[in-house]
Amino acid sequence: LERQLLMQNQMRERQTAMQIAWTREFLKYFGTFFGLAAIGLTAGAIKKKNLGVLLPIVPLSFILAYQYDMGYGTLLERIKG
Repeated sequence: LERQLLMQNQMRERQTAMQIAWTREFLKYFGTFFGLAAIGLTAGAIKKKNLGVLLPIVPLSFILAYQYDMGYGTLLERIKG
């Protein structure tokens, strides 16, 4: 029984490590997308002189912040707690 609990704990730790690794990899690509989108939307807002063009940056920034917190922050530790 003790060995089984140790194996389950190891599997849980591996799954958590894989989730963090996947999140960090995703963050690289999403960060690049977010940067390009922010530049493009800013250029579009300046060109059209309409600040409403910048609105998609708001939800994208929330997604970026969540992914960053998951990959490099303390989100998983707070969830465990």
